[in-house]
Parts: sequence; C-alpha cells; structure tokens
Amino acid sequence: MKRMGMLFVALLALYGALTPVVAQTKLKVWYAISGDSGEAFKAMLDKYDAANDDVAIEYSYSGNYGDTATKVSAALISNTAPDVALMAAGPLYTGARGDYFIEQKIQEADFNKDDIYPGVWDYAKFNGRICAVPYGISTPIMFYNKAILEKAGISMKNPPKTWSEFAKVAKEAQAKGNINNSADFWGFDVTDVGWLFKTMLNQNGNGVIQVKGTKISPAFNDAKALEVAMFWESLTNDKVMAVGQHANAEKKFLAGNLAFLVASSSRVARWSADPKLTIGAIPMPYFQKPSVALGGNVLVILSKDQKMKEAAWKLVKFLSNTENQTAFALKTGYLPIRKSGLKIPAALAAVETNQMFSVAFDQLETSWSYWHFEQMGTMDQILAKAIDQFERKAATPKAALDKAAKDLQDEIDG
Repeated sequence: MKRMGMLFVALLALYGALTPVVAQTKLKVWYAISGDSGEAFKAMLDKYDAANDDVAIEYSYSGNYGDTATKVSAALISNTAPDVALMAAGPLYTGARGDYFIEQKIQEADFNKDDIYPGVWDYAKFNGRICAVPYGISTPIMFYNKAILEKAGISMKNPPKTWSEFAKVAKEAQAKGNINNSADFWGFDVTDVGWLFKTMLNQNGNGVIQVKGTKISPAFNDAKALEVAMFWESLTNDKVMAVGQHANAEKKFLAGNLAFLVASSSRVARWSADPKLTIGAIPMPYFQKPSVALGGNVLVILSKDQKMKEAAWKLVKFLSNTENQTAFALKTGYLPIRKSGLKIPAALAAVETNQMFSVAFDQLETSWSYWHFEQMGTMDQILAKAIDQFERKAATPKAALDKAAKDLQDEIDG
C-alpha cells in the first residue's frame, strides 16, 4: 500500500513536470472612477482576469480625473505608465504623442467600430484621428422635480423644445411651485456651467473652437456665442437662476428647492435607486438644433512595448464589447456607447421602466464633441470664469467672452 502511494505521488510529480506552465502577461491598469462606478469597473477587470489564464491584471484607483492626468503625465516621462488607463481626455496622452495604435486595431471586423455612435467616436480623437476607445460616456440631462411641477400645475407631456420656451416654464415653476416655502427657491440651475455652455454653443451653430489644419483657435466669442451668453444672462436677470451658486445646485435640487437642473446623465442610475426622490427628465432644450456635448472617460493604451500593446488591446476590446460595456453603463449611469447596446433586454427594460434612461439614451443620437487639444482643460476654466463675470455684472457678455478667447489663444500660443 505504501508503495502504491509513493507511485501515485511520483506520477503526479511527473504529470506536473510535463504540463506546460502558462506564461502570464501582467497588465497594469489605472482607473479614474470611484464609488459604484469604480466597483463596477473592477468587477469587469476581475471577470477578464478569471477568464484568461495567460493574463494577470494589476489594477489601482489613480485618483480623480485631474489627479490621474497628473500621474499619467509623470509616468509617461519616467517610463512607469500603466498599460491601460481609464481616464478623461485620454487622447491627450496617446494622439498627442503620435500614438495611434488604436486607430489601426478598431478596423478589426470583430470590433465593429461602426456600431459605436459617431458623436461618441469624436470624444476619442486627437487632431481628428481616433486614439482611444470611449467607455464611461455621459451627457448633460435636463432633470426636473415632479412635486414642484405638480404644485405649479405644469405638465411635461409636451415639454418645452427651445430655450426660450423653457425659460417661460422655469419662471412659472419658480413662481408657483415652492413646495418648501423656501426663501432660496429657484426655477433653474446647472452643476457644470462650461459643459452646458458648450452644449448651447453648438446648438446655436458655434463649434467652440476653430480648426484649420493643425492650428486651433477659440471661436466662442462670435455673434452666435454672444446670443447664447445673453440668453444665459437673461436667466439671472429674471432671477430664474441664482448668480454664482452652481456648486450648490445639486444639493438645492435634491432638497426640493430647485425646479429644473442640468446635471450629468451619470446621475440617472443613482437617483432612480432612491425611492425618496421624485425626479423626471426631458430632452435638452435647444437653440437652432438639438445637440449635447459629450463628457466622461475613455480607455487608452499607454504601453510602448508592442507585445504589451496587443495584450492591452484584447482587454480594451473585451471591456468595450456590447454586453460588457452596456452592463457597466446600466450599473453606473453612464451611457451605452454602442447602438447594439440599446437592443439587449436589460437596456430595453431600463428604457421601458424609467423615462430618464430613455431621455439619456435618445440624446446619444445628437451627441457631439470637439477635438481634444492640449489646453482644453484650461479652456473650461476660462469659460467658467467668463460666465461668472457676466453673471455678477463684472463685465458684459461680449467683454467677458472676448477676454476669454484672448486668454485661451495666449495659452495655445504659449
């Protein structure tokens, strides 16, 4: 019996020696989303890791969008960058370095690049060329408090289409819908002024920037932009929107002290899960044409090694396929990037049962993004400052926009 046992052990050892060891490729992944979104992304990475014995994924939260951008910039210089990063403004770290590896890979038939919305692809470009894969995409959404509108006697069965129509509705909601009898009650506000302002600019035929060859210059101080700024100013002049209180807009809205709020579509899943909230959404009002500016994050491949790039691409392709990206979107409030994603049962059920998902998904058809360029983050800060100036009457809309355009041009010319 003892000999049989020894023979069995010997056979096991021999089998182990003859069994080839699978060489593992270690992929380092950084991600710039936290909370439920971060957990959902980690679950996707774990799913890929478990299904692929030849890959070991080492992932870590790299901080918010700004922190991650700083870390990636430093890591690229020191050659310690991750193989894959989920971040905002990703094309600035691939295309800006002349790395268009992804542009070639998306031509693969099983990736089906034409399934991704054209406007969403724009968010993944540098100088007009694709150098990232869209992932956690969001758009601004016009939310409303149902209780406020009910008290004001306002129905959203036929919501206002244009901004001028909307201003009248918001003013009426403010006059008649103060459910808390609050002294700090308003008809409308927005959490991200730059995002909405850029949306409005494009709706009114202004592309935010002008591109001639590789030269980029600000365009947000022409006559069409001035129309948008003057409308914005009218909202504060008519006391429909509070001056300079946008940082508190979401808190006011959730407390029932704001009738309408423009905020990220990423709020849809979170607010839908809270039974205490009675919130709806309508399509974004517009000037000349429906349009919403894209936001969110993209997947970029930062490795310089060709073998690692290929391994990283397999992961990116997995994360961005219809099933996985749509599942991530529905869990987090981000939007499906693929047309086919809206046809899977879970997405159809979300649209059927939740009108806010329907509004968010429909807006993908009119989504839009200008090209990424190095000073785009600075532009958002400059625009926010200009808007604050004419809200507070520190400058006229024209003077504020002219100065903003000059300041951005100086940054670009640097």
